[in-house]
Amino acid sequence: MTERLSVCFIWHMHQPLYKDRLTGMYLMPWVRLHGIKDYVDMPLILEDYPNIRQTFNLVPSLLEQLNDYANGAIDEQIVLTCKDNSQYTAADKIAILRESFHCNLNRQIKTHAPYYELYLKRERFLKKGRTLGTMIDEFSPEEYSDLATWFNLAWFDPYWVKNNAELKAYYVQARNFTLEQRARLIEIERDLIRQTIPVYKRLQEKGQIEVTTTPYYHPILPLLIDSNAARWCSPQTPLPEKLYFHREDARAQLDKGLDLYEEMLGQKARGMWPSEMSVSPASLELIAQCGIKWVVLDEALLCKSAGVGIYRDHHGNLNNPDVLCQPYQLTVGDEQISILFREIVTSNEIGFSYGHRDPAEAATALYMRLKHIQQKLFHWDREGVVAIALDGENCWETYEEDGNLFLKEVYERISEDSTLNVCTVSEYLEKNPPTTKLNNIHSGSWINADYHIWIGDPHKNLAWDLLGDTRNFLVQQLKQNEYSAEVQKNAWEEIYAAEGSDWFWWFGEPNNSAHDDIFDEQFRLRLQNVYTILGASYPRELDSSIYEQVKRKHQTVTAEPQRA
Repeated sequence: MTERLSVCFIWHMHQPLYKDRLTGMYLMPWVRLHGIKDYVDMPLILEDYPNIRQTFNLVPSLLEQLNDYANGAIDEQIVLTCKDNSQYTAADKIAILRESFHCNLNRQIKTHAPYYELYLKRERFLKKGRTLGTMIDEFSPEEYSDLATWFNLAWFDPYWVKNNAELKAYYVQARNFTLEQRARLIEIERDLIRQTIPVYKRLQEKGQIEVTTTPYYHPILPLLIDSNAARWCSPQTPLPEKLYFHREDARAQLDKGLDLYEEMLGQKARGMWPSEMSVSPASLELIAQCGIKWVVLDEALLCKSAGVGIYRDHHGNLNNPDVLCQPYQLTVGDEQISILFREIVTSNEIGFSYGHRDPAEAATALYMRLKHIQQKLFHWDREGVVAIALDGENCWETYEEDGNLFLKEVYERISEDSTLNVCTVSEYLEKNPPTTKLNNIHSGSWINADYHIWIGDPHKNLAWDLLGDTRNFLVQQLKQNEYSAEVQKNAWEEIYAAEGSDWFWWFGEPNNSAHDDIFDEQFRLRLQNVYTILGASYPRELDSSIYEQVKRKHQTVTAEPQRA
């Protein structure tokens, strides 16, 4: 019997490519804003807790963009922040009023009185039926520049505000920020972003963290290899009109991602978080062929693969943790790979629930879940493991102080318990290699154990068809014409970027955001760029949104025939 239980926290850091490579402009600011809020403080906090070791998954497209911002990348919001407020056009003012409140109302806006006052002022006009265009003269030039400034200030993690006197002065001043101050604020952001990759590299070399990665642009690998995979897990899924069948693209996404990882982190990756934890036998074989030793997947895929059930009491506590809390080994082709399956309840409570509770209370709840599992596994003669795996950037906006108080409470409780071993995944596997084998892996993702989020909806399927048509055009042009190596590389990069999961995530049902139109535009921009790079005119349909095209197609199909 063993009393010891290992706990592996695995934090997933991911953003799609927001850059138009033909202009150099970033069309959305989320890499930069999360760069000052989530990416660096989370590993740095661990230095106060030497017994806590964790795993961080950094998507290559995120690493590329962080490096780009560190070296001067510009996005549209930076342009507005650093513009003389006397030069704001009507379009600039509308953009500032529209874009400056995309953050959590309770945690990022209400906590700053000057910012909240500007928010309430805009809301009063909106409630009166005013559009943004008709209210632009109600705000002074100083209020516009303050709005642009506060949108930046709201995204700084409290960790930085407490530890940076220059930054703290902005919050004290609160209003009437000068052009010079706004420009300097962007440089403070760049200074913090420049720390990101060196911090991860240093802490990995120190042994306190393990850094893993994902295929470069975060594609759904099984669907790149064979879009028929959607029906392997959900036979009634409507498929795109044309098959997407490009195993070579899946391999390219893997190779590109692993190459960038090695370039930036100085060593080879050992583990991988498959994009959206989506796998199939073919994709896992490719991953293993690339030298990856382990992956983390969702517990539902274990149930589907092994034909087992995972049972919980009415509080969500595991009643049979012996099924979930161990590593598994799978043979795919000639390769072997280890798999950890995440414990979904604790992972989801961090992501969606604990932020609405007192930090100490939430930390205690997490700790007691671990102790419940530990008690259930007490009869084991080996060390069990709980994999807590979730998005490491989007969950903290509901937390007090961006989750810092909660994390510190968790780390303090665990650090004081010598029977809990909080370690990296590779560290655990080296001491506890899998003893249980899987005969197969179910094809699916961490959402419903299928791929419905990325394929099957009419909008998603149209996007796949447009992507396939553009890829086919590229291949045909390369066969018929001679292009420089640089032109070929640039064209393929646009295809690979368009294969990313995020565009399909937002198309159609069930997800929507305040920026669906921009995601739609960015996806089509990737395809347009392929034609532009090759010196060709792109099809006019790429000027129309996916939503408009599906609507027109539906109207054509359902229209009654003309009477004679």
